[in-house]
Amino acid sequence: GNGLACAALFTSVPGLRKHAWGIFKVSRRYLFAALFGECLSLFGVGLVTFSYSSFYEPSVVNAAEGGLQQLFNLLFALVSRHILGLGRQVEQLQVKFA
Repeated sequence: GNGLACAALFTSVPGLRKHAWGIFKVSRRYLFAALFGECLSLFGVGLVTFSYSSFYEPSVVNAAEGGLQQLFNLLFALVSRHILGLGRQVEQLQVKFA
């Protein structure tokens, strides 16, 4: 539903179509960074959804969700800095993984 509505808008509105074609002018490393971040986000949403459905205490799942979110943010920062050359240097890595 949402995807079809979005596709219909981008194909029918000339201004949106122009912006959609502009994505081919963006550097591939920025597109990869955005795609990688979205994949991590979707993985986290799926993991949390299954956790809530299989565990009886939501407060524990909520705490684990916060921890996983921090971990995925750290992993994204490391990958984007070391592989793509984007972002700041991560400091005190041993403390953050402890």
